[in-house]
Amino acid sequence: MNNDDIAQAMLADVAPLAPVTLPLAEAQGCVLAQPLVAPADLPSRAKASRDGYAVRAADLTRCSQAAPLRLPVAAASAPGQSTPAALPAGSVCRVFTGAPLPAHADAVVRHEDAQVVASGADAREQVEFIDPVPAGRFVAGAGSEFAAGAVVLEAGTVLGPAELAVLAATGATTVGVHPPPRVAIIVTGSELRSHAGEGDATQLYASNAVLVAALVRACGGSVASTRIVSDDVQAMTAAFEQALHADLIVSTGGTGRAQRDRIGQVLREREAASMWQRRSSGSRPLSYRLLRRDEHGTQVPHLALAGRPIAASVAFALFAHPLLRHLAGHAVQLPRYVQARLVNLPPAARRVQRFVPVRLQSGAQELQALPTADATLYGLTAALGAHGFALLARGDDAEQDPEPLLRVLIAPWQAGAAAGIIDQARVLRDLAGIAGQSSPAETADVSLR
Repeated sequence: MNNDDIAQAMLADVAPLAPVTLPLAEAQGCVLAQPLVAPADLPSRAKASRDGYAVRAADLTRCSQAAPLRLPVAAASAPGQSTPAALPAGSVCRVFTGAPLPAHADAVVRHEDAQVVASGADAREQVEFIDPVPAGRFVAGAGSEFAAGAVVLEAGTVLGPAELAVLAATGATTVGVHPPPRVAIIVTGSELRSHAGEGDATQLYASNAVLVAALVRACGGSVASTRIVSDDVQAMTAAFEQALHADLIVSTGGTGRAQRDRIGQVLREREAASMWQRRSSGSRPLSYRLLRRDEHGTQVPHLALAGRPIAASVAFALFAHPLLRHLAGHAVQLPRYVQARLVNLPPAARRVQRFVPVRLQSGAQELQALPTADATLYGLTAALGAHGFALLARGDDAEQDPEPLLRVLIAPWQAGAAAGIIDQARVLRDLAGIAGQSSPAETADVSLR
C-alpha cells in the first residue's frame, strides 16, 4: 500500500464526528452539518443602497441639464423606521442607506447627484434633477441577498467570517456543526522526562509532547489531554484507558519491532481492528487501530507515530492531518505534494529512501528544495524553517543525479508560507517562457498535487 492508500483505508474506518450546536462566536472554522435555508427574504423589503432621494424613475425621464426638473420632498425614511406611505407621483422621499423605500419608488438618486433648491418659509423643500435614472438604480430589492426557502450555505461549508455573518443575518444565534476533534496525546518512553529536575542527565526532555500538541492545533484539532509515560505496561495501560474519552488518540514511540515495545500488548484487549506495523513510503513504521471505548461498541481511532520528531512530523502530515479533517467533517484532502529540484544534499543523506526536511525557494526556471539540516537522529533543528519533506530515491538512483527532481510533501502547518513561494516560482517560470529562455514543457511542474 502506498501512503495515500493507507490514509484512505484509515478514513474509511471512521465517520465524521456527530454534530453539536455551538454559539456563532464559537463556531469559526467549524464545518456546517446541515444546509442553511433562508427563513425569510433578506432584505424583507426594498431598501436604499445609497443616501439620497427615492424617486419614481418615470418622473425623471425628460429632465436634463438644459431643462432641470424640480420635485418636492414628500417624506423621509431612515433605517429602522417603518415603511413610509406610498410615494405620490411628482414627488420624492429623502432616504438614507438601508432605509425602506415607499411604495411606487423604484430608484434612488444619490445626494451628490441632486441639488436642494432653497424655498420659502411656508413652502416645502424642493430638489432639482438634471439626469434621468433607470428603475432599480441604488435599490436593494426584497430578497436580493437571498429569498425565503433558498439554500444559502451548503452542508460541509467551512464557517469563516462571511459565513458567520450570513448566519447572523438570518437571526441565528447558534449553529449545528461538526466539532473540532478532541485529541489525547500519549508520549511513551522510559528515557523521557517532562521537565528540569526530573530524572537524570541521561534522560531526554519529552519534546514530542509539545510537538504533537502544536501539530494538532495547527491542523484544526483541540488537545484533550497530554501524558508522558514510561514503557511500563501498567503505566501505559492506565494512560490509554484514560485517553479513550477523546475522539482520536495519537501516541509517539513504540512502533518499532523490538521486544521492549509494549503498545501492541497493552491494547490487545481493546483492539477492534488494526493496520499494525504498516511501513509508509520513506518513513518509519506506524500503526493504526480502532479501540473499543465501551460496551456499546463505540470505537476510538488510535494512530501510533514513531518516536523520532521528524518521523512523527512526516507521519502526522501523511495520516493524522487527513484523519483530523475527516473527523471534523471536511472534504477528504490527502497529502499535497509539489515537484522541486533538490539542491545541496549532503552525500551521506543518499543512502536510504526517506523524507528529508527541506526549505522551498524559487529558482530561475523551477522550484528548488534545500535540505535544512541533518535529520538522521532527532531532526529537531532540521524542522526549523522547513516547508515540507522531500522523498529521496534509494542510494543507487540518487547517485546518478546529484540534483534530482523530487516530490516534496508540503507540511500542512506550512501550507500558507509554501504557497507564496510556489506562486513566485510559477510566475518566474512563466516569465522565462514568455522571454523565450525556456518553454513551459521544459520546466518543473510547480503546482500543488
